[in-house]
Amino acid sequence: MRILHLSDTPLSGSPIRISTLLAKYGNVESRHICWNKKISYRIYPVDIEGRGVPAEDLLKLIDWADIIHYHNRWARQQILRHLQLKPPNKPSVIQIHSPRESEDFRPELDSKLPIACVAQYHPRQWPECRFIVPNVVDITAEEYQPRVRSPEEHAWSRLPVISFAPSNTNGRGWDNKGYGIVNPVLKRMRFSGEITYDLINQAPFKDVMRRKREADIGIDDIVTGSYHLSALEYLSLGIPCVCHLDDKTQQVVKILTGADRLPFVDATRDTFDRIIRSLVSSPVMANTYGEASREWMEMYWNPKLLVGHYLNMYRSL
Repeated sequence: MRILHLSDTPLSGSPIRISTLLAKYGNVESRHICWNKKISYRIYPVDIEGRGVPAEDLLKLIDWADIIHYHNRWARQQILRHLQLKPPNKPSVIQIHSPRESEDFRPELDSKLPIACVAQYHPRQWPECRFIVPNVVDITAEEYQPRVRSPEEHAWSRLPVISFAPSNTNGRGWDNKGYGIVNPVLKRMRFSGEITYDLINQAPFKDVMRRKREADIGIDDIVTGSYHLSALEYLSLGIPCVCHLDDKTQQVVKILTGADRLPFVDATRDTFDRIIRSLVSSPVMANTYGEASREWMEMYWNPKLLVGHYLNMYRSL
């Protein structure tokens, strides 16, 4: 089985992570063509940057593939427009990564191709999706390994580091993660000398992961009822992750994984202040959550399980 992933942008590194894991653990061949690997300050690793590759090489890759995995766009893919090529008549799937209101997805819906969504907020926004798949992180990779903590760090003889990485700080959209609520609380705690506050925004991927790895507590999303990739990164690193999953998202994750419990430290807009202060005041409780988080990821989010969901999807096309 040969899978070709097509995306206009890195999409927070999702397509390349899927492609890499499929090739590493799925016993298949998988390639990813990203038309432009640089989006603002974010530069993600890619397999092939399409705009720098001769047209004949791109055509060979499209011909090589048994299955085309489109990411966000179908006939509007930059590579197809560049080649003046219609979508190939091959088994295909479109994976939607974005909120429904972020752009006009009517061409994708009208294509009648099956739609896949990750098991976050997406299924509720995209009831048309046929497949629900996991967002992929390779917990065996070096950047996702928990750091070895000294006894002093376990006891928090220094101020605990609280990490928060909203995708935007403008207070709008699915990706600000409750910034307007979280940021004032953490700034007050920093000012009063209770924590070190690491607000991660507009930084390259490698720097983001390095800084998250140094955190004692991570904050994801407390307002939308969903988690994001950031939460999976904290959990993989063995760091307690404060996040609120509503009943719909919990059900999606439990069905996908078969888990009867989830590893997140639950906090809403109304309880966040109390929850974060209770974690800061109890390093033993925070460390227990962190260790359980990594164990949960090893049990329910390991690479072989992740690729299994994608392989089952491809076989059904």
